Amino acid sequence: MASQHVIIIGAGIVGSSIANRISRTGARVTVIDALEGPGRGVSSASFGWITSAAGSPDLPEPEYRQRLDGIASYAGLDREFGGRFCAPSNGALVWGADEAETLDWARRHAAMGSSVRLLDRSEIAELEPMLAEPPALAAHFHQEKAVDVRDACEVLLQSARDNGAATLFGQTILGLDVTGGRIAGVRLSGQTIAADRVIVAAGAKSAGIVGDVMPGHGIHTSPAALITLSVEDGRLGHILDGGGLEIRSRRDGEVIAASGVDAGRDDQAKAELGREVLERVRRIYPGLSNPRVDRVEIADRPFIGEGRSLVSTTPDAGGLYLAVAHPGVILAPRISALVAAMLEQ
Repeated sequence: MASQHVIIIGAGIVGSSIANRISRTGARVTVIDALEGPGRGVSSASFGWITSAAGSPDLPEPEYRQRLDGIASYAGLDREFGGRFCAPSNGALVWGADEAETLDWARRHAAMGSSVRLLDRSEIAELEPMLAEPPALAAHFHQEKAVDVRDACEVLLQSARDNGAATLFGQTILGLDVTGGRIAGVRLSGQTIAADRVIVAAGAKSAGIVGDVMPGHGIHTSPAALITLSVEDGRLGHILDGGGLEIRSRRDGEVIAASGVDAGRDDQAKAELGREVLERVRRIYPGLSNPRVDRVEIADRPFIGEGRSLVSTTPDAGGLYLAVAHPGVILAPRISALVAAMLEQ
């Protein structure tokens, strides 16, 4: 690997994780992104919950294990980077529409290997005083993490730079150069950069980059929204999922909430979504003083077809790797390990 030039297209959480890992092998690494800095695409609109609790307990065991491994990997990254990688939190509190639903959810996740403890109303009130009316029962997934994704991308890419990686931002990526059935480089506006290996980790935009070479890439998208609120005072101590709202505090004190997208993406639709979330925040978490909507971001999350590998290759272009998955934040450490192993083969 030491003599090879590896180009990574995409500086989101997956691309940054790969760069951090590959740069330690001695390879010459270049990270290219169309935007003006790391984590500016779909990663910037990610809620950043490193979780098994938010997913279905009915996932196949290997997929569920990947999520548990993701939690452990982020705990390791937080230790490696001196406690400045993950956002401060005391795990996740999750509750359903009633006690029976919460109990069933907790038991099924525990059976899959999650560490979970049931809390009654008084315990919840003590742990999370921002709540107006604590539920009668909640499941506490105390090992779960959160990460402020753009900040995490910055940390990972700086680590890669410290190991000799180069970064090129604001680049127009025109396509891939393939010669004799093998990847030869990446065509940019004004230049072509030669490479021995190319890893495409550009989220939903990966489809347009690899489409001619990997027409069966299987990438499709689904929109999600992230609502960022400023507050004058108050901080949530946990990642909270209940009352129809996923919400947490960022390291910088902002509060973020995740939402699906049922309406359009225009300014009016985003303003309405922001108002709906703000009303719920004021009602459920009155301890957060004077919350205000700062911004509503909508991004397309990339998905790959069922049964496909987290890292895909093609016989038509040796040395080309497609690294796209959902949930990308949780799976990023796993994907980076897979890519590293494949590059060593």
